[in-house]
Amino acid sequence: MPWLLEAADFTDRKLPVDPDSPASIHSKKAVKASSAKVAGLLDTAIAIQEEDATAAGQIGYMARAMIWASLPHKKVDGSHYKRDNGLASITMLVDPDIGLPYGKLPRLISAWLTREAKLTGSRELTLGRSLNEFAQKLGLSTNGGLRGDTSRLKIQATKLFSTFVSLKAHQGQDFTYKNVALSDEGVLLWNPKKPHELSLWESTITLSEAFYRECMDYAVPFDLRVLHRLRSPLAIDLYLWLTWRMFILRRPALIPWASLRFQFGVGYAVTPQGMAHFRAEFHRCLHDVQALYPAARLSFERGGLKLLPSPPHVNALP
Repeated sequence: MPWLLEAADFTDRKLPVDPDSPASIHSKKAVKASSAKVAGLLDTAIAIQEEDATAAGQIGYMARAMIWASLPHKKVDGSHYKRDNGLASITMLVDPDIGLPYGKLPRLISAWLTREAKLTGSRELTLGRSLNEFAQKLGLSTNGGLRGDTSRLKIQATKLFSTFVSLKAHQGQDFTYKNVALSDEGVLLWNPKKPHELSLWESTITLSEAFYRECMDYAVPFDLRVLHRLRSPLAIDLYLWLTWRMFILRRPALIPWASLRFQFGVGYAVTPQGMAHFRAEFHRCLHDVQALYPAARLSFERGGLKLLPSPPHVNALP
């Protein structure tokens, strides 16, 4: 993994002369964060190499519709956002008073919903009697505070459970579409200010029939350890997308940069500069993904990303 060594070499760069200057302190923090990230990726990569997801009990599932949808990476104002490349469009809608889900948490929740539906075979899922209980089911920290997982979990869960996804394709006179609402009903009884406090009843969610069928019939298996290790929402999306593509890929395919930005580039300006920023971030996140999924064969081409038939990260299960 040469790129890991290159990242580790970053720690040898010289710091400013004054060790107490703001620039020096910031640089030290950057070095520490970079080193911790590299060490974490390396530890997870070794663990995956030594024991596959099946043996480790770390098989996760993601509904195909949620891989296509690619939730916003950062906060998006308004109650909907849409991506359209002229041939297909993806629209996400939500109550204006609730707002759109974004970031890593909704992706973890989506993965948990998919896996739980497959394991239980039920549309009605039990979330837990406290916010901390649900956080533990997701493998999250139960630390409180402004930046703690539990302080944002109920907000993002509420946003995600209220989301409606519409997928449309149009070519000539042909028009096809698929609408997916995540849930029909649910109740969240958690108190974010008291995440340890147990409610009298369980919080539950009832998946919509359409989303439940996506979970049961079209879920993509992946390694849960990767999802928890990756920090960037874009990196998570890339990993899940690559896992899905390698399941269905039978011959080399070149994915144009314009299509990649359509799929993953929410928030990047539709300008040459916006494309340059997107490609730089795409490269950075894909390096992280390749460290954990080295069997994925791909190459950067001038026209886009070339995918070559590769073994899936998690073997197909009956």
